[in-house]
Amino acid sequence: MIIHSDRRPRIQRTYRMAGQRGAVLIVAMILLLVLTLLGVSAMNTTQLEERMETNSQESNRAFQSAESGLSMAVNSATAWNLNGANQAAKSIPGAVNGLAAGWTSTFLAFSPPPPGTLYSATRFQAANFDFASVGTTGAGLSVTVHGGAFQIAPRAD
Repeated sequence: MIIHSDRRPRIQRTYRMAGQRGAVLIVAMILLLVLTLLGVSAMNTTQLEERMETNSQESNRAFQSAESGLSMAVNSATAWNLNGANQAAKSIPGAVNGLAAGWTSTFLAFSPPPPGTLYSATRFQAANFDFASVGTTGAGLSVTVHGGAFQIAPRAD
């Protein structure tokens, strides 16, 4: 005799959930905390780099302003006065953001002409000057640049 059964054997599965309660939640929370800390750290680093770049740009503007002041001093007729110190302060033409430069020129001393200038030391002398320029930006940053120059003049002997 053949007995047909519509019943299929049941597979019993046993789960052990007692030792795993909340472990996934705790791991997920720790990972979320680590990712949050990484994000905050990246934002702080970006802010610091932005401030550093802004300061670098301001410093460069102040330096360029001082260089412009030095150029104005060398091109000024009053800067080459042999009677002592001369000074001027000006806004830089065409500058934006309140750039300004002030300069001073100081006559230092006479000396023989430098070698290679093809001037005779018996007939000519070099008047040595120190030029100083202070460039400032609208943010209040200032840079000082010094430059030396000489002017050939006949000897007064």
